[in-house]
Amino acid sequence: MTAPILDEAAIAQRDFQDLRNQVLSLRAALENVQAEKDAAVQRAAAAAADELAQLRATASALRDALERAHAGRATAVEAAVQQGSAEIKDLRTTAQAMRDELERSRAERDTLVQAAIQALNEENLQLKRTASALRDEMEKLRAQAQIRLEEVERGLRIERAQLHKTVQELRDELESCREK
Repeated sequence: MTAPILDEAAIAQRDFQDLRNQVLSLRAALENVQAEKDAAVQRAAAAAADELAQLRATASALRDALERAHAGRATAVEAAVQQGSAEIKDLRTTAQAMRDELERSRAERDTLVQAAIQALNEENLQLKRTASALRDEMEKLRAQAQIRLEEVERGLRIERAQLHKTVQELRDELESCREK
């Protein structure tokens, strides 16, 4: 009678362990995705920094050329200043666009992380509910098994008492037959 209960408990334990393993696997996958996102953000930031440094170097070189050609070339200087200003404006626009893209990437990553955390929290809650339901069912089955065991024991006690009574009656009858 206790073997089915033990089998059900073993199945429930195996199911619980499978669910726990699945949660751990999902956590590892989430961490991998997080690491990949972080690496992509770092690569984008490094590329932006390199490009910004190159652009600054270019602007610096242009400024040096303008200073060398300053004497006697006021018009050329004005044109070069305007060109440098346009490039700086473009650099600023590019740098701002890169910052904006970096912020969007961070926001997207944060959204994905929050969604994954929410999903894990929901799954954990469901696992807790399932475990609680399985515990309740197991307790119910144990109680039912205990009741059945007590009923069988009561039946056996009654049957034993009846058998003792029958044995006593047969002894008494045998005694009375011997006396005759």
